[in-house]
Amino acid sequence: MLSALAPRHSATVITMLRIARLGSALCLLTACAAEPPVEPSLPLPPQPPPSRVRVQRVAPRPQLPPAVAEDAADDAGAASHPVPAVAAEPVWRVARDGVVGCADRAALGVLNQAAESAPRLLAEARAAGGCRTTFRVNEWVVLATEPDAVRLRLTNGAPLTLWFRRSELIAP
Repeated sequence: MLSALAPRHSATVITMLRIARLGSALCLLTACAAEPPVEPSLPLPPQPPPSRVRVQRVAPRPQLPPAVAEDAADDAGAASHPVPAVAAEPVWRVARDGVVGCADRAALGVLNQAAESAPRLLAEARAAGGCRTTFRVNEWVVLATEPDAVRLRLTNGAPLTLWFRRSELIAP
């Protein structure tokens, strides 16, 4: 009975010897393999630029009437009688961020009519009419009024005059 199993076992033993030789050859190859080259370390990133000082825009000072300006120029050194301050004009604001105002009154009307039409027409009307998007932080002063629109001048920024729909404004 032992002799009947021997050929079967000898094939298994031979296969195991082959696998053992292959395994030892692989171990020998991996042990002798060259080490991967050492990559040079990367240079440090540049230092961030120094922080900038943020400058806030300041509203322009109101102009004095000519008579008061002359008196102030005459009394430049005298502080005995103060110059009367000019009454500040009431400040208007837009009702929400993203309100569009236009330099051309007709362009504002086109925007009202073309609100449901193609976006290309809206973009062309905005570009042609000098339209700008405004925000609640902006302060405006009234220059002219119409039944459905108001012309405002920006007081806390670059010189800018735009027409707005009355429904999109908050009056003082």
